[in-house]
Amino acid sequence: MVGDIGGAQAQLMSAAELQIGVRANCAVQDVRDALWKHKSLVKTWLMRGTLHLIPADDLPVYAAAMSTRWIRVNKSWLKLIHLSEQDLLKLVAEIGEQLDGTPRTREEIVKAVGKGHSARVLEVLRSGWGGMLKPAARQGLLCFGPSRGQSVTFVRPENWLGSWRKGDPDVALIEVARRYLRAFGPAGKLDFARWWGNWPGVGKAAWAGLESELVPVSVEGTRAEMLAADLDSLAKTASGVSVQLLPLFDPYLMGYANRDHLYAPIYRSRVSRTSGWISVVVLVDGRVAGTWFHTATKETLRIKVEPFQRLAPKILVEVKRRAESLAETLGLPRAEVTVA
Repeated sequence: MVGDIGGAQAQLMSAAELQIGVRANCAVQDVRDALWKHKSLVKTWLMRGTLHLIPADDLPVYAAAMSTRWIRVNKSWLKLIHLSEQDLLKLVAEIGEQLDGTPRTREEIVKAVGKGHSARVLEVLRSGWGGMLKPAARQGLLCFGPSRGQSVTFVRPENWLGSWRKGDPDVALIEVARRYLRAFGPAGKLDFARWWGNWPGVGKAAWAGLESELVPVSVEGTRAEMLAADLDSLAKTASGVSVQLLPLFDPYLMGYANRDHLYAPIYRSRVSRTSGWISVVVLVDGRVAGTWFHTATKETLRIKVEPFQRLAPKILVEVKRRAESLAETLGLPRAEVTVA
């Protein structure tokens, strides 16, 4: 399932766990076991320079695709830390060389890599935002290991996972774009570029590689593309009421340059808030119908829904059902729902 949605966004781990839980009908502990016990999921920086959970088997494809198409390096940032882009690439390689399958904290990496570098470089290496760790991650040289107490650790994926396969960056980009369209299509190359992180020309290159597989469609008068192979399954999509309670930063809301097809512009500030904060939302038939908040005790998940407009009784029945499923994901026996 995590592969089907192109990864779960995980700068807030509790949100990623729920993103998976509401789709895969699994418990939060199952997600944690997949990461640290079974190693079938990996946590690392990927699209938009943001933390994601991705299937371990998919990571080499994403890493190859991103190895030559990062988010652009800020020249003023390089000037601030007294490094050229070539120096940065060298430092990224050094980080990879210091990692293996043994989890290491940021301080341990800094100590091993930082010899001979300036105090400013050491400061950036220690940065909680992973300024120099992100490029290493997108080269496939680094991913997260299990936390050691309060300290985050990192490992080298090929050692941590026990296998690795190198791929051609251009071929891998086309494969990632194919997976994107399976998850988010119909969409356009600008949508893909936004989802990726706005690297120059990435949408054009991906769409050119997929040209023979694409079919144009009209979405309420707007042209988009989808995979021809998906046309039949889209035509057979069952009708009826569909209700979902989506967590923070849910991938469903992250796949497009413009989200007006998901909610009316008047509600934009309630969904896409300041500092890139994406609200928890109630989804009705694919569109955002409101937001929700929750508190949890040892026994009960309490959810308060704030709809944009009055919800029909049959929608409220489905909201209650989804709340009960969410409580099960969190390991709670009961759910209570109130509507503002």
